[in-house]
Amino acid sequence: MFRCLSVLIILAVISFSSHADSAKQSEAIKAKLVESFPTHSPDSVSKSPVEGLYEAVYGTQIIYVTEDARYIIQGVVMDLDDGKRDITEVASSRARKKFMKQVNDQEKIEFGSEKPKHTITVFTDIDCGYCRKLHNEMDQYASYGIKIDYLLFPRNGITSPSYTKAVSVWCSDDRADALTKSKNGQELPAANCENPVAAHFELGQKIGVTGTPAVLTADGQLMPGYLPAKQLAQRLDDMAKK
Repeated sequence: MFRCLSVLIILAVISFSSHADSAKQSEAIKAKLVESFPTHSPDSVSKSPVEGLYEAVYGTQIIYVTEDARYIIQGVVMDLDDGKRDITEVASSRARKKFMKQVNDQEKIEFGSEKPKHTITVFTDIDCGYCRKLHNEMDQYASYGIKIDYLLFPRNGITSPSYTKAVSVWCSDDRADALTKSKNGQELPAANCENPVAAHFELGQKIGVTGTPAVLTADGQLMPGYLPAKQLAQRLDDMAKK
């Protein structure tokens, strides 16, 4: 019994020492990156799944750094023994999920299924044609068990007419109804109040939204562009199986 206990203690010490060494090396790599690129500091540096490479996270962008902090590698890393698993996308998705924790439920405009099989976040623009197409097919998305949490993303920026419309939607008594009317081309009474539209625009930029509609899955995967309800449901089902 005492022999087994001794072995366990030795293994715990080795594991702790290895973790401490890894943390120390992560800090050294981070310092080297800041020294080399003073205007860009990584959010985190940690061991990657690839032996000898560390993962540096800048927002949702991932770069890899050799253990001696001499070389950096930018690109997609795939695990061929794990079904061509995209390790880089896994890390990016993890970073997006972390950013999305900034959003409260009260900041979303909800549509779709009341008993969802899948819940997605959609960054939407009032004047975007495909955003309107998606919204007009909301009953179809609901029929496939998809719930849509909208965040307002005026793609032309916070000085654009789309931003003003988004703020008017947010400041309406019934935001869901106002969003539908605005997407159908109805002009809403101008309104202003404390709102999260600028914050959502900034958040979208941080996680890599470049156009609308942009669909973010619950596990942090970003899918740009419109997909018909059936195709989106199939893709979400496939993702859930992995």
